[in-house]
Amino acid sequence: MSSLDAAGSGVRDLLRRGLQGIASFSVFHPKSVLLVVAVVTGLAAWQASTLRISTDVETLLPRNVESAQRIKALLKSFGGSEPVVLAISGNGEEDLEERIDLALAIRERLLDHPDLHAVTGLFGEDPWALLEGPQAHALLLYLTPDEIDRVARQLTPEAIDRRVAENREALRSPLGALAARLYAEDPLGFAGLALKQIGALKGGLRIGSREGILVTEDEAYALVLLRPRVNTNDIETARRVLGAVEQAAREALAEAEIQGTVGIGPPPEGAPPGQIHAGLAGAPATLVGFRSSLAGDLRLVSLTSYFAQLVLFAFAFRRIGGLLIAGSSLLVGAIWALGFAAVAIGEINIFTVGSIGILCGLTVDFTVHLYNRYLEEVHAGKDMARAFSISHGETGVGILASVGVMVWAFFAAGLSEFRGLRDLGLICGAGLALSLLASLFMVPALTALWVRLYPRPDMPRGLAGFGLEPVLTGVVRRPGLTIALGSALTLALLYPAARVHLDEDFSRFRPQSNPAIRLQNEIAARTGTSLQAVLALVPGASDEEILERSARIEAGLAPLAEGERAELAAVLGPARVIPPPAVQRAALDRLAALRASGAIDPDAVVRELLAAEERNGFRIDDRARRAAERVRAILARDTPLTVAEMKDGPLADLLDDLVIVDDRGQRLGIVSAYPRPTARTVELIPAMREAIAASGVPAELSGARALTQEIRPIMLRDGIVATVVSAVGVTIILLVAFRRLSLVLLTMVPLVTGLIASVGLMSLLGIDFNLVTISMLPLILGIAIDNGIHVVHRYVEGIEGATREDMVEVFRHTGRGVVMATLTTVVGFGALLFADNPSLISSGILAMLGTTATLVAAVTLLPAMLSLLPVPGRRAAPPGPR
Repeated sequence: MSSLDAAGSGVRDLLRRGLQGIASFSVFHPKSVLLVVAVVTGLAAWQASTLRISTDVETLLPRNVESAQRIKALLKSFGGSEPVVLAISGNGEEDLEERIDLALAIRERLLDHPDLHAVTGLFGEDPWALLEGPQAHALLLYLTPDEIDRVARQLTPEAIDRRVAENREALRSPLGALAARLYAEDPLGFAGLALKQIGALKGGLRIGSREGILVTEDEAYALVLLRPRVNTNDIETARRVLGAVEQAAREALAEAEIQGTVGIGPPPEGAPPGQIHAGLAGAPATLVGFRSSLAGDLRLVSLTSYFAQLVLFAFAFRRIGGLLIAGSSLLVGAIWALGFAAVAIGEINIFTVGSIGILCGLTVDFTVHLYNRYLEEVHAGKDMARAFSISHGETGVGILASVGVMVWAFFAAGLSEFRGLRDLGLICGAGLALSLLASLFMVPALTALWVRLYPRPDMPRGLAGFGLEPVLTGVVRRPGLTIALGSALTLALLYPAARVHLDEDFSRFRPQSNPAIRLQNEIAARTGTSLQAVLALVPGASDEEILERSARIEAGLAPLAEGERAELAAVLGPARVIPPPAVQRAALDRLAALRASGAIDPDAVVRELLAAEERNGFRIDDRARRAAERVRAILARDTPLTVAEMKDGPLADLLDDLVIVDDRGQRLGIVSAYPRPTARTVELIPAMREAIAASGVPAELSGARALTQEIRPIMLRDGIVATVVSAVGVTIILLVAFRRLSLVLLTMVPLVTGLIASVGLMSLLGIDFNLVTISMLPLILGIAIDNGIHVVHRYVEGIEGATREDMVEVFRHTGRGVVMATLTTVVGFGALLFADNPSLISSGILAMLGTTATLVAAVTLLPAMLSLLPVPGRRAAPPGPR
C-alpha cells in the first residue's frame, strides 16, 4: 500500500508542478498565450465551417443488426420503402371533384419521372383496374367455390333479366357518367364481386378510392401516393424528389387556374380557410424538415446554453472582468470542440446536435473553480502569481481528476455499436480535454491583462453564498440525522425508480413541429393509419410460391386487424391482388364442374344478356358486345392468372411494389401491415413475429418499428457495458487521486443517490425512459461524480487539525463552487429543453434531475459522512455559549 501511496503522490506532485508552470507562464506572458490561442482558434473555426448536418439515420445504425441490413438492401433494390404523400386539402365535399381532377393531373405529370412512380389502386377499390387488364377475364378466380355457386344461380334467364332491369332503373337516377360507364362495362357486376374480396385490403382504414385517387372518408383530403425509385435517405435526393412533386403540383394548379398553395406540411399560416393546398408528407418530406429542425436545434441549444452560462456566471461573481474571462474561455473551448468534430467525424447528427450545449454546461465549471479559488487566495493577501499557482496547483488537480472521470465516461460511450453514440462520446470527451486546456491558459492570461488595464484591487465579493452556511452548519453538527433523512428519501425513491417505464417507439422521437409530421399525424387521425407499414419480406423460388406463402402470412396477420383493440388497420400483400394458386385451382375446378353440368353455359349467358339489354331499351353497339364477350371469357376461363400476366396490365405498378427482386437476385413478396395510430411497437412486433412463425413461412420483418425492436437489446447491452466500464474507470481514477478506498466510496455517495433520485423522479413525473436516455446514463455517471470529487478533494486539503467550525468553512468555500458548477451543468442540459427533438428533451430532463439530485447529496449527505471520519489531530470544538 505504501508503494501505491508513493506512486500516487508522485503523480500528484508531477501534475501540480505542471499546472503551476502553466499558471506562471500565462500570468507573465499573457499576450503570447492569447496570440497562440487566437491562431489555434482561427484554424479550428475554419475546420468547423466545413461541418455538415447529417440526417441519415441509416449510417448511425450498427452493422450487425439484421433489420438495418434488410432496410439497406431493400432501399438499394426497391428505392424508398415509404411513399411521398401528396395530400390535397380544400373545402370538403364542395370542391372534392376539383381536387380529384387536380390529383389526377399531378399524377399524370409524374408518370414518366425517373425517380417516382404513382402507387395506384393501393387498396383495390378501382374497378377499372380490374376491367381493363389481363385479370378482367379472371374475375371469378378471386371467389370461393361457394361464391361461384351463388354466381351460377344468378345466371338464369330470369335473374339476368332482373339484373339488367335494375341497371336501367339505376341509370335513371342521378348517378353520373362514372356509374353509367360501370354498368355498361360490367353489366353482371363481376368486378364488384372480385372487389369485395380485394376490398378486404381496406380493413379498418377510413379511406376510399375515386378514379384511382385515395380519398379520406370525411373527404378532407385527396391523396396521391408516390413511391420513390431511389433511396431518399440522402438529403439531396429527397429534395430533388420533393422538388419534382412540388413543380408538378404548381403546374397543375396554374393550368387549372386554381388559386392554391404547395409545400411541405399543412397549409401555411394566413392561407384563406378552404383554399386548396397540396401538402407533402411521408419519409422524404420528414427528412427535409428534420434537417432544418436539426440545424435549428444546433444553433438554439448552443447559443441558449452559452448565454445562459454567462448570465449565471455574472450573477454569481458580479464582476465584468470575470464575465469576459468566462465568456472568452467558453467560446474558445466550443470552437476547438467543433473544429475537432470536423476533423475527426465531419458531421453533426441527431445524437451529437446537443454536444456543444452540453459542453458549455460542463466546461464553464473549469473557469468557475479556477477563478473562485484565485479570488479566495487574492482576498487572503496573495499576489496574482501566487494566487494562480495555488489555484492551478491545488484546485487544478481536482479539476483534472474530475475531467479524467468525465472524459473516461464519454469515451466509454465509444464502446457502443451505434455510431451516433460513439460520435457523441468522442466530441464531448475530446471537447472537455480541449476546453480544459483553453481554460488553464486563458483564465490566468486574461486575468493578468484585465488587472493591467484596471489595476484596482478586487473587493472580496466572491461567489454568491446560495444559503449554504446554515445548511452546512446543521449538517456538520447533526450528521447522523442528515444521513438518516437522506437514506430514507433515497430508499423511498428506489421503488418508483425500479418501476420506470421504457418507451421503445422511435417514432415518438421525431420533432412534432416538423410540418411533414404534423400533416402526417393529421392524415393518420383521419384514415386510421400513418401509411408507414411494417413489411414482411416473403422469399420464394417462384411467383406461385410467393403467392402461397403471402396468403398464409396475410391469414396469420388477419386477427391482428380485427376487433376494437386491433393493432393493425389493414394488410396488403400480393395474394390479395392475385389469388394464390390453391384458391385459383379450387375456383377453376368449380367453374369446370358447373360448365360440365350445364349450370353455367357461357354462350347461353351472353345470348340472354344481349337479349335482356335489348328488351330493356339498351343500345346494342360495339361497347355492349365487348362487355358481353368479357362475360363469356370470364365464365369460360380455364387457366390460372399469373404474376407475369398481371404485370402486362394496369396493376403492374402495384405488383412492382408487392413482388420484387432484391440486390442478390432473390424474389421477395412484400406484405405490408399498416398499424393503427394507437399501436404500440413493443406489443405489435412480437405479435406479428408470433403470427408469422405460426404460419410456417420463413419471412422477415422490416421497417422502422421492426428495427426498433431489434435495436432495443443492443442499446440496453451497450448502456450496461458502458456504465460498467465507466464505473470501473471512475474507481481507478479516484483511487489514484485519493489513495483511500473509504474516500473513493464516499465520493460515489452523491452519484449513487443522485442516480436513484433522478430515475425515481422521472417515474413519479410520468416521464418515460427511452433508448436514447438509457444510452446517456454512463455519460451522466461521469458528469455527476464531479461534485463528490471537488468536495472530497477540498476536505482532504483542509482536515488536518480542523475543528467542526473550520470544516463548515472549508465545505462552504467549495460548496459555493460546487453549487455554481452544478447550476451551469443544469443550465447546459436545460438548453436541450428548447430543442425540437423529443429525445434531446428527455435526455436533458434526466441529466438535469441527476445533476440536481447529486448536488443536494454533495452538500448534505457527503459532508455529514465526511465529518464522521476519524481525523488525527482534529481539535475539539470550543463549547458554545450556554
